[in-house]
Amino acid sequence: MLLKLRLVSSTRVFVRFSHDEIRVRFAPSPTGELHLGGLRTALYNYLFARNHGGKFIVRIEDTDRTRLVEGSAQRIRSILSHYGLRSDEDPWQGGSAGPYTQSERLPIYAEHAERLIDSRHAYRCFCSSKRLDLLRKNAAREGSIPLYDRRCRSISTEEARSRAKNGEEHVIRFVMDHQDVGFEDSVFGSITQRVEESDPVLLKSDGYPTYHLANIVDDKTMRISDVIRGMEWLSSTGKHVLLYKAFGWSSPRFVHLPLITRDGKKKLSKRDKDAFVDYYDKEMGVLPQAVINFLVRNGSGVRDFDQSKLYTLQELIEQFDVQLIGRRNFQLDGDSLSQYGNAAFRSASDQELINLIRQRVESHLPSTSVDLSDEYLKRVIEFLRVKEETFAFLSQLTKGQYTFFFTCPKSSENVLSKFSSDVAIQALDRIMESGSWQIDSLKGVAKSLDMAYPKLLSLLRLSLIDGTSGPPITELRDFFGESECTERIRKMREHLSK
Repeated sequence: MLLKLRLVSSTRVFVRFSHDEIRVRFAPSPTGELHLGGLRTALYNYLFARNHGGKFIVRIEDTDRTRLVEGSAQRIRSILSHYGLRSDEDPWQGGSAGPYTQSERLPIYAEHAERLIDSRHAYRCFCSSKRLDLLRKNAAREGSIPLYDRRCRSISTEEARSRAKNGEEHVIRFVMDHQDVGFEDSVFGSITQRVEESDPVLLKSDGYPTYHLANIVDDKTMRISDVIRGMEWLSSTGKHVLLYKAFGWSSPRFVHLPLITRDGKKKLSKRDKDAFVDYYDKEMGVLPQAVINFLVRNGSGVRDFDQSKLYTLQELIEQFDVQLIGRRNFQLDGDSLSQYGNAAFRSASDQELINLIRQRVESHLPSTSVDLSDEYLKRVIEFLRVKEETFAFLSQLTKGQYTFFFTCPKSSENVLSKFSSDVAIQALDRIMESGSWQIDSLKGVAKSLDMAYPKLLSLLRLSLIDGTSGPPITELRDFFGESECTERIRKMREHLSK
């Protein structure tokens, strides 16, 4: 395919939106993990619909049968629910414009393909895959772009219909001559594309549509008023406009969102784990509100955006304005994610955090012996809010420096990496004999052992939480209580004795 895109005007297109006709859709393919850009697309569709009192529709585009991943559609549904993006119509609850799964709509696509044949905007192509491969090889040998030579366009409608009726395998192609196509985009302004593709396939020989036919037919029959999607689809929009014209339909309004990039230029690779939504939820434990704010943090589409504020979903809905979406590419930024993670943790309700922490600990630390009661988890939350100003992600509780809330040292390995067993045992015995956790008492123990005070504290912290960094000893004592601290020291001494 050769499709040239040029921006002929940088003038923004300001459109009046009628509140009684807004219908938008999020149309993911169930081919694996949901990309971060997919979540952002869903979010912007949701904000736009709710801001205008419209409908947010979820459609599953599963016509690429070779890439389907079982359970992926259900996972997408779960992700949308996790982030509060509840749809009005979808494959699970239905609606007036269903079915909402493309594989259940094959007769609809076949009917519309026939309509294009009847109006001479499409035709049946009987070329074999072997012949098409030969065309591609010839083009490669000549250094040209492979294009279909339109051989079957000259077959009469009657002959083509007869051959199809006799069971001859064929596809249906769209008549698309080289031309300039213009359209308006709410973000990128007036655009002209040079379309030089040669009669693309609309309906494959197995009865499944290509993306372009299914996309146009579904958007029209589902009464989609505004298409809000990623910029990667901008290059296909000219072709879609031609399809709308061929059907005699008006196009929806188009809104293309800038790319999500790592550095402002390079698009995220599917090999990057942070390119997918599951990374932020399952691996990092970023609270949903933090991710939502992270995705709109450059102020795109939000009136009077305040980068230091943590917005609720309802506030984003009320202040959303599609005309304010900028053209600058979105850039991942770890500091901003931490900032929003911290703010979301501090603003979340205790019960929400209790449920999320319990779920995370049970799934990531199944062998924990710590009581996961509401009372204990509330104490953990209070400690983090008061003592740890930068705490941001729940993953820090199960694989970071705060695992000590739910684990105890399992061996003396870390202690022995810094102390001999005799010295460590003697020091721990002295601490237990002193019966006091006061600073003066601990300094006295260090002096009696001719050991630097900071080194004694390091041994004590290793014995309590299996790490040399973390909260001050006094804060650990206050949280766990002297009885629990003493028990942890006793267990470490047993590990050392062995």
